[in-house]
Amino acid sequence: MIFYATIGSEVVGTARVNIGQLADFPSEIVKTYYMERFQNFYNDNDTYNFRLTSKGMVSALYRNSPVLNALMFKIFELYCTHQVHFGFGNCNFHLLPLHEYYGHRRIGKNIVDPNFGLQASFVMLLDDIQHLEKAQSPLLEVACKTRKLNSRVVDWSNSEFPETASIVNSRLTSKENLRTILCVRLENSPYEVMPILQGLSETEAKNFLHNCGVIVKCPKGDYLVTREAACQELMVLLSGALCSPDDTDINKIVLGQHFGEIGLVNRTKHTLNVMAATDTEILVLSYHYFQKFCRSYPDVATKILHNLT
Repeated sequence: MIFYATIGSEVVGTARVNIGQLADFPSEIVKTYYMERFQNFYNDNDTYNFRLTSKGMVSALYRNSPVLNALMFKIFELYCTHQVHFGFGNCNFHLLPLHEYYGHRRIGKNIVDPNFGLQASFVMLLDDIQHLEKAQSPLLEVACKTRKLNSRVVDWSNSEFPETASIVNSRLTSKENLRTILCVRLENSPYEVMPILQGLSETEAKNFLHNCGVIVKCPKGDYLVTREAACQELMVLLSGALCSPDDTDINKIVLGQHFGEIGLVNRTKHTLNVMAATDTEILVLSYHYFQKFCRSYPDVATKILHNLT
């Protein structure tokens, strides 16, 4: 099923939605999103559907308009009509804050898309009204009209996927809490060890990190950067170690330093392959959110760009 939004005769946004039972999805999709584990929630005689949303995009000229909200509202209403409890999807790391804003939560498994490289996988529990409220999701209003809190879904999910408890959700983490987490990961104050923050006040640094950053876990062997792949972010090593078949100097990157290309100002392409040599955590600073940050805090942005050059 293809959804699209138009202004006049121009198509300005689209998304693909697949809805069906477990047997309707290819085995690789079932494995990728742990659908068999999610199926355990249902009794044998329950009628259930899963959904998978993909290929979502909005024209660059309309990304700050209501277009995406309108698409998401219609898709959410479709889920409700088809009795969907679990909705799945994936995105590049730099778009995680956007999807967590709508109420998605990470499953904890990264996947590799042959066209887009390493992706985060996520799920939405449509009956977790409290989570939508905490995330301040724009879907809360329509959810309150069409769904009700189902604590059984929430409790089951927390029990079935205890490993997700350690994931740092960008929408549920305060500035202070994020600072504390970074201090633990870096074993030092981020303001002391992150070159990108040099010359910023503590308040300025907190605003920047909270507005633009998301923490991502990457198990050993994940390709964090793929040569020729689009770069729309800046990555900072928080824990673990890196390696590269293209540049042995990558293993000299220490905690707090950034690696890969600098995609905060202009979209570019990566020139190296960089892999997680151990289980690793990275801070991903998003191009899209940095553009918004520049408009709100131009003086701070100028300092950050100076540090990068």
